[in-house]
Amino acid sequence: MQSKRIYGLLRQQILTCELPPGRELREQELAQAFDVSKSPVREALQQLVSEGLVIVIPRQGYRVAPLSLRDANELFTFRLTMELACLAEAVKNASDEELKALDRFREFDGDYESQFITYNRDFHCTLARCSGNARMARTACDLIEETERLVRMSVSAVRGPNAHKFVEEHNAIISALQARDSRRAVSLLRAHVAAAIKRFSAALEWTVMQA
Repeated sequence: MQSKRIYGLLRQQILTCELPPGRELREQELAQAFDVSKSPVREALQQLVSEGLVIVIPRQGYRVAPLSLRDANELFTFRLTMELACLAEAVKNASDEELKALDRFREFDGDYESQFITYNRDFHCTLARCSGNARMARTACDLIEETERLVRMSVSAVRGPNAHKFVEEHNAIISALQARDSRRAVSLLRAHVAAAIKRFSAALEWTVMQA
């Protein structure tokens, strides 16, 4: 279906910031770019509007939704709720083999500006899937993907001498989960995600100051 394909492509471009916050989206231009009529483009844009990734500008068209601290707080709060629920279930339900497989996330030697984002997403989504609850994991992974825009905005925070700190935090979470220490695993993940919103807040404030 054309609208589904267009929706998927636009969503990916928004989440990776190929279409940055505030970018204007015109039906006619998108229809020409995808070589389709405006109808499937409009359907795709409406779906993105329903997800909060695109906003409607009266008498002008559409625009990629801007990022605000309030939006980030709401998104991260929802994400954290789902991730913590998945983690608690993983402690009880994941097999020893599934938990052992998390060791592949203990090291990261790629580029922190580009590859780290994929590594980070895969780590958190794999944790969610260890819950054994497909619905919870799917919702958590959708939220994790949506926060990628926020991670990319604050990507400068993962450079420099403190870059490996985030991998160390992942290691601690993995160790607690493998020990089936629910209280410690939940505490570590809560602190890990809370630090992410602080980094985004700092990045957003810096962006506003530079504007």
